[in-house]
Amino acid sequence: MDFGKRELAYRYDTDHKVILPFTCSAVQTPSTFAGERRIAVRLAKTVKIANNTNQVLRVTVDADEGTTGIFLPKPSSKRHLLMAPTVRTVRDGLVSVAVLNVDGKREKLPAREALGTWVPTDETMELLSMSGELERDRVKEWEMKLRKDDAAPLTAEAKLHIGEMEPADKDLVVAVLRQYAEIVNKKPGCPPLANTEVQHHINTGDAAPIMLRRRRHAVFENSVMDKNWC
Repeated sequence: MDFGKRELAYRYDTDHKVILPFTCSAVQTPSTFAGERRIAVRLAKTVKIANNTNQVLRVTVDADEGTTGIFLPKPSSKRHLLMAPTVRTVRDGLVSVAVLNVDGKREKLPAREALGTWVPTDETMELLSMSGELERDRVKEWEMKLRKDDAAPLTAEAKLHIGEMEPADKDLVVAVLRQYAEIVNKKPGCPPLANTEVQHHINTGDAAPIMLRRRRHAVFENSVMDKNWC
C-alpha cells in the first residue's frame, strides 16, 4: 500500500498486476468529538500525595460553568498513581479527580501539572447511572447480615488511611473492616493475612492451561526483572 501514490498494488497469479486507487479522508477523532476540542486538565496548586492513600484533587478546566464532560487521564511514567476515566461537572472552573497512590513513598505534583484531558458531552450521549449496588443503605444492610456480636475495634483504628469521604461512609467502611479483623490486624510472628500472597486454582476445563511469564523480583524496591540471569 503506497500512501504517497494512494495506490494498493498486488499481483493476481503471475501475469496480472492489479492496482487499486484509494483516497484518504479525515475521520472524527476524540479530539473533535461532539464538535469540541479536548481541554487540558491541570492542577490548580501544588499537591502532595501521601503513600498508599486515595486523594481527591481539584483541577482546573477551561469550560463553561455546569458543563458535563469525561475526564481521561493521560499516559504517564508515574504508574503508581492510578486515575480512572470519570464523568464530572464543572463547578467554579474546577472538577474533582480521584488519585490513588499505591507506592510506598510520597509523591509531589507541581502546579499546572497536566493530569489528562476533559471531553465535553452533548445531548446525543446517554450517561448511564450506576446500578445502586454500592448505595449506603444497601451496603449497610449487607454489613448487618455478616455482623459479629463480638467484633472489637481494630488495632490503631484511628490511624487508618481510608481516604477522603463523608463521615457516614467512613464509619461504614470501618464497620466492615471490623468484621474481618483477623485478616487486617497484625499478629505476633506473622504479617496480616491481607498482606500475604494468596494463590487460587483456576479450572480452565478443556482449554489449554494459563501460562504466566516467569519473573524474578529485583533487589530494588518496586522493580521487576523480566530476564533470568545465570
